[in-house]
Amino acid sequence: MKIAVIGDLHYPELTEDYPFIEEDRNAFYKEFIERFFSVPADLYVSVGDLTNYGQPEELEEIYALIDEQHKPFVHVLGNHDVYGLTRKEVLAITRQPRYHARMTDEVALAFIDTAKEQDFNDWGGTIDPEQLEWLGGIVEKSDERPLIVFGHHPVHATTTNSSQDKLCIHPDIPVWNVLSNSQANGLYVHGHNHFNSIAEREQWHFLQIAAVLDQQAVRVIDVNQDRITVETIGLSDAELLQRARNIGNAINHFSLNPHPLGANENCTCEIPLKVRAAEESM
Repeated sequence: MKIAVIGDLHYPELTEDYPFIEEDRNAFYKEFIERFFSVPADLYVSVGDLTNYGQPEELEEIYALIDEQHKPFVHVLGNHDVYGLTRKEVLAITRQPRYHARMTDEVALAFIDTAKEQDFNDWGGTIDPEQLEWLGGIVEKSDERPLIVFGHHPVHATTTNSSQDKLCIHPDIPVWNVLSNSQANGLYVHGHNHFNSIAEREQWHFLQIAAVLDQQAVRVIDVNQDRITVETIGLSDAELLQRARNIGNAINHFSLNPHPLGANENCTCEIPLKVRAAEESM
Protein backbone atom coordinates (compact mmCIF):
# COMPACT_ATOMS: atom_id res chain seq x y z
CA MET A 1 0.00 0.00 0.00
CA LYS A 2 1.31 3.45 -0.94
CA ILE A 3 0.19 6.64 0.81
CA ALA A 4 1.14 10.10 -0.48
CA VAL A 5 1.22 12.78 2.23
CA ILE A 6 1.66 16.55 2.25
CA GLY A 7 2.27 18.93 5.12
CA ASP A 8 0.65 22.27 5.87
CA LEU A 9 -0.70 23.68 2.58
CA HIS A 10 -2.13 27.00 3.89
CA TYR A 11 -4.40 27.76 0.94
CA PRO A 12 -5.32 31.45 1.49
CA GLU A 13 -8.36 33.49 0.58
CA LEU A 14 -7.69 36.77 -1.21
CA THR A 15 -8.11 39.73 1.12
CA GLU A 16 -7.85 43.46 0.66
CA ASP A 17 -4.32 43.20 2.10
CA TYR A 18 -2.95 41.08 -0.74
CA PRO A 19 -5.10 40.98 -3.87
CA PHE A 20 -1.86 41.22 -5.89
CA ILE A 21 -1.07 37.52 -5.28
CA GLU A 22 -4.18 36.26 -7.09
CA GLU A 23 -2.29 35.06 -10.17
CA ASP A 24 0.44 33.40 -8.10
CA ARG A 25 -2.07 31.78 -5.75
CA ASN A 26 -4.27 30.37 -8.49
CA ALA A 27 -1.36 29.09 -10.59
CA PHE A 28 0.64 27.68 -7.66
CA TYR A 29 -2.11 25.69 -5.98
CA LYS A 30 -3.59 24.36 -9.21
CA GLU A 31 -0.19 23.12 -10.35
CA PHE A 32 0.85 21.77 -6.97
CA ILE A 33 -2.38 19.83 -6.46
CA GLU A 34 -2.08 18.31 -9.93
CA ARG A 35 1.51 17.26 -9.24
CA PHE A 36 0.62 15.87 -5.81
CA PHE A 37 -2.15 13.67 -7.16
CA SER A 38 0.00 12.56 -10.10
CA VAL A 39 2.30 10.72 -7.69
CA PRO A 40 1.22 7.04 -7.82
CA ALA A 41 -0.48 6.10 -4.54
CA ASP A 42 -3.48 4.25 -3.15
CA LEU A 43 -4.39 7.11 -0.80
CA TYR A 44 -3.61 10.83 -0.56
CA VAL A 45 -3.46 12.60 2.81
CA SER A 46 -3.13 16.15 4.13
CA VAL A 47 -1.93 16.33 7.72
CA GLY A 48 -3.80 19.55 8.44
CA ASP A 49 -3.70 23.30 7.89
CA LEU A 50 -4.93 22.61 4.39
CA THR A 51 -6.27 26.16 4.54
CA ASN A 52 -4.78 29.33 5.94
CA TYR A 53 -7.69 30.36 8.17
CA GLY A 54 -10.53 27.93 7.55
CA GLN A 55 -12.65 30.46 5.67
CA PRO A 56 -15.49 29.12 3.48
CA GLU A 57 -13.81 30.47 0.33
CA GLU A 58 -10.57 28.70 1.20
CA LEU A 59 -12.21 25.37 1.93
CA GLU A 60 -14.50 25.42 -1.09
CA GLU A 61 -11.80 26.49 -3.54
CA ILE A 62 -9.11 24.04 -2.43
CA TYR A 63 -11.64 21.20 -2.37
CA ALA A 64 -12.72 22.13 -5.88
CA LEU A 65 -9.12 21.58 -7.02
CA ILE A 66 -8.88 18.32 -5.06
CA ASP A 67 -12.20 16.98 -6.31
CA GLU A 68 -11.09 17.47 -9.92
CA GLN A 69 -8.50 14.73 -9.37
CA HIS A 70 -11.04 12.00 -8.46
CA LYS A 71 -8.61 10.30 -6.09
CA PRO A 72 -9.14 9.00 -2.51
CA PHE A 73 -8.22 11.86 -0.19
CA VAL A 74 -8.19 12.31 3.59
CA HIS A 75 -7.83 15.66 5.34
CA VAL A 76 -7.09 15.63 9.06
CA LEU A 77 -7.92 18.94 10.70
CA GLY A 78 -5.24 21.42 11.67
CA ASN A 79 -5.67 24.42 13.94
CA HIS A 80 -5.79 26.81 10.96
CA ASP A 81 -8.63 24.79 9.43
CA VAL A 82 -10.93 25.59 12.37
CA TYR A 83 -10.21 29.28 12.94
CA GLY A 84 -12.76 30.86 10.59
CA LEU A 85 -15.61 28.39 11.13
CA THR A 86 -16.69 25.90 13.74
CA ARG A 87 -15.54 22.30 13.38
CA LYS A 88 -19.08 21.24 12.47
CA GLU A 89 -19.27 23.85 9.70
CA VAL A 90 -15.86 22.84 8.34
CA LEU A 91 -16.76 19.14 8.24
CA ALA A 92 -20.02 19.98 6.44
CA ILE A 93 -17.97 21.60 3.65
CA THR A 94 -15.21 18.99 3.49
CA ARG A 95 -17.54 15.98 3.83
CA GLN A 96 -14.84 14.30 5.86
CA PRO A 97 -15.26 12.52 9.22
CA ARG A 98 -13.66 14.18 12.22
CA TYR A 99 -11.61 11.07 12.96
CA HIS A 100 -11.74 7.53 11.64
CA ALA A 101 -9.76 4.37 10.93
CA ARG A 102 -9.16 2.01 8.03
CA MET A 103 -8.02 -1.57 8.44
CA THR A 104 -6.48 -3.87 5.85
CA ASP A 105 -4.80 -7.23 6.26
CA GLU A 106 -1.40 -5.52 6.06
CA VAL A 107 -1.79 -2.25 7.99
CA ALA A 108 -4.05 -0.25 10.29
CA LEU A 109 -4.54 3.47 9.55
CA ALA A 110 -5.93 6.01 12.02
CA PHE A 111 -6.76 9.64 11.22
CA ILE A 112 -7.16 11.82 14.31
CA ASP A 113 -8.27 15.36 15.14
CA THR A 114 -5.83 17.30 17.35
CA ALA A 115 -7.10 20.84 16.61
CA LYS A 116 -8.59 23.29 19.09
CA GLU A 117 -11.68 24.91 17.60
CA GLN A 118 -11.42 28.70 17.14
CA ASP A 119 -8.83 29.10 19.87
CA PHE A 120 -6.88 32.10 18.63
CA ASN A 121 -4.53 32.23 21.64
CA ASP A 122 -3.43 28.59 21.83
CA TRP A 123 -2.54 26.79 18.62
CA GLY A 124 -1.26 23.72 20.46
CA GLY A 125 -2.82 20.30 20.08
CA THR A 126 -5.38 18.42 22.09
CA ILE A 127 -7.30 15.14 22.04
CA ASP A 128 -10.56 14.86 23.95
CA PRO A 129 -11.16 11.82 26.22
CA GLU A 130 -13.72 10.27 23.88
CA GLN A 131 -11.34 10.33 20.92
CA LEU A 132 -8.45 9.12 23.07
CA GLU A 133 -10.52 6.13 24.16
CA TRP A 134 -11.42 5.47 20.52
CA LEU A 135 -7.73 5.61 19.55
CA GLY A 136 -6.94 3.10 22.28
CA GLY A 137 -9.49 0.79 20.72
CA ILE A 138 -7.82 1.15 17.33
CA VAL A 139 -4.42 0.36 18.86
CA GLU A 140 -5.92 -2.80 20.32
CA LYS A 141 -7.67 -3.78 17.08
CA SER A 142 -4.51 -3.28 15.06
CA ASP A 143 -3.10 -6.30 16.89
CA GLU A 144 0.14 -7.35 15.16
CA ARG A 145 -0.39 -5.16 12.12
CA PRO A 146 1.73 -2.00 11.82
CA LEU A 147 -0.26 1.10 12.78
CA ILE A 148 0.08 4.43 10.97
CA VAL A 149 -1.53 7.43 12.70
CA PHE A 150 -2.06 10.74 10.88
CA GLY A 151 -2.57 13.88 12.95
CA HIS A 152 -1.69 17.55 12.74
CA HIS A 153 0.22 18.14 15.98
CA PRO A 154 3.25 16.09 17.08
CA VAL A 155 3.40 13.96 20.18
CA HIS A 156 5.26 15.86 22.88
CA ALA A 157 9.07 15.57 22.89
CA THR A 158 9.45 13.61 19.66
CA THR A 159 10.22 15.58 16.48
CA THR A 160 11.87 19.00 16.02
CA ASN A 161 10.49 21.69 18.37
CA SER A 162 7.80 19.35 19.74
CA SER A 163 8.92 20.01 23.31
CA GLN A 164 7.96 23.68 22.97
CA ASP A 165 4.72 25.22 24.16
CA LYS A 166 1.90 25.10 21.56
CA LEU A 167 4.04 23.03 19.18
CA CYS A 168 2.71 19.63 20.20
CA ILE A 169 -0.22 17.77 21.70
CA HIS A 170 -0.31 19.02 25.28
CA PRO A 171 2.01 16.86 27.40
CA ASP A 172 -0.72 16.31 30.00
CA ILE A 173 -2.74 14.34 27.42
CA PRO A 174 -1.59 10.70 27.64
CA VAL A 175 -1.51 10.00 23.92
CA TRP A 176 1.89 8.31 24.20
CA ASN A 177 0.53 5.97 26.85
CA VAL A 178 -2.10 4.90 24.33
CA LEU A 179 0.27 4.53 21.38
CA SER A 180 2.87 2.63 23.40
CA ASN A 181 0.39 -0.22 23.84
CA SER A 182 0.80 -1.12 20.18
CA GLN A 183 2.04 -4.68 19.72
CA ALA A 184 3.63 -3.92 16.36
CA ASN A 185 5.56 -1.07 14.80
CA GLY A 186 3.93 2.33 14.64
CA LEU A 187 4.40 5.42 12.50
CA TYR A 188 2.93 8.78 13.56
CA VAL A 189 2.76 11.31 10.70
CA HIS A 190 2.11 15.02 11.30
CA GLY A 191 2.86 18.63 10.39
CA HIS A 192 2.33 21.86 12.39
CA ASN A 193 5.95 22.80 13.15
CA HIS A 194 7.06 23.49 9.54
CA PHE A 195 10.25 21.43 9.82
CA ASN A 196 11.19 18.03 8.40
CA SER A 197 12.06 15.68 11.22
CA ILE A 198 12.11 11.96 12.04
CA ALA A 199 12.33 10.63 15.58
CA GLU A 200 12.13 7.21 17.22
CA ARG A 201 10.73 6.05 20.54
CA GLU A 202 10.49 2.36 21.36
CA GLN A 203 8.51 0.66 18.54
CA TRP A 204 7.34 3.99 17.07
CA HIS A 205 8.72 6.37 14.44
CA PHE A 206 7.51 9.97 14.20
CA LEU A 207 7.51 11.72 10.84
CA GLN A 208 7.13 15.51 10.74
CA ILE A 209 6.58 17.21 7.37
CA ALA A 210 7.47 20.80 6.43
CA ALA A 211 4.92 23.28 5.08
CA VAL A 212 4.28 23.18 1.34
CA LEU A 213 5.07 26.86 0.79
CA ASP A 214 8.53 26.18 2.27
CA GLN A 215 9.11 22.93 0.40
CA GLN A 216 7.08 21.67 -2.54
CA ALA A 217 7.37 17.95 -1.91
CA VAL A 218 5.36 14.87 -1.02
CA ARG A 219 6.16 11.99 1.33
CA VAL A 220 5.35 8.56 -0.04
CA ILE A 221 4.84 5.89 2.61
CA ASP A 222 5.14 2.39 1.17
CA VAL A 223 3.91 -0.45 3.37
CA ASN A 224 5.32 -3.84 2.44
CA GLN A 225 5.24 -7.20 4.18
CA ASP A 226 8.55 -6.72 5.97
CA ARG A 227 9.09 -2.96 6.10
CA ILE A 228 7.69 0.54 5.80
CA THR A 229 9.69 2.94 3.67
CA VAL A 230 9.32 6.71 3.55
CA GLU A 231 10.68 8.63 0.59
CA THR A 232 10.48 12.28 -0.42
CA ILE A 233 9.55 13.26 -3.96
CA GLY A 234 10.24 16.85 -4.95
CA LEU A 235 7.48 18.54 -6.92
CA SER A 236 9.01 21.96 -7.45
CA ASP A 237 10.71 23.91 -10.19
CA ALA A 238 11.97 27.51 -10.35
CA GLU A 239 8.59 28.97 -11.28
CA LEU A 240 6.62 27.05 -8.65
CA LEU A 241 9.18 27.94 -5.98
CA GLN A 242 9.02 31.64 -6.82
CA ARG A 243 5.23 31.62 -6.69
CA ALA A 244 5.40 29.90 -3.29
CA ARG A 245 7.77 32.61 -2.06
CA ASN A 246 5.51 35.35 -3.33
CA ILE A 247 2.52 33.84 -1.53
CA GLY A 248 4.38 33.05 1.68
CA ASN A 249 5.82 36.55 1.94
CA ALA A 250 2.41 38.18 1.41
CA ILE A 251 -0.24 36.34 3.40
CA ASN A 252 -1.22 36.80 7.03
CA HIS A 253 -1.24 33.97 9.59
CA PHE A 254 1.80 32.34 7.94
CA SER A 255 5.54 32.99 7.76
CA LEU A 256 8.07 31.29 5.53
CA ASN A 257 10.56 29.30 7.58
CA PRO A 258 13.91 31.16 7.58
CA HIS A 259 15.78 28.13 8.93
CA PRO A 260 17.02 24.95 7.21
CA LEU A 261 14.08 22.56 6.95
CA GLY A 262 16.00 19.38 7.79
CA ALA A 263 18.60 17.22 6.08
CA ASN A 264 17.82 14.16 3.99
CA GLU A 265 17.87 11.89 7.03
CA ASN A 266 14.89 13.91 8.29
CA CYS A 267 12.91 13.17 5.12
CA THR A 268 13.40 9.47 4.39
CA CYS A 269 13.55 6.34 6.48
CA GLU A 270 13.10 2.58 6.44
CA ILE A 271 11.28 0.81 9.26
CA PRO A 272 11.78 -2.97 9.48
CA LEU A 273 8.57 -4.59 10.69
CA LYS A 274 8.30 -7.12 13.47
CA VAL A 275 7.59 -10.62 12.21
CA ARG A 276 4.08 -11.67 13.10
CA ALA A 277 3.58 -14.66 15.37
CA ALA A 278 1.73 -16.60 12.64
CA GLU A 279 4.63 -16.08 10.26
CA GLU A 280 7.21 -17.11 12.89
CA SER A 281 5.43 -20.45 13.34
CA MET A 282 5.54 -21.34 9.65
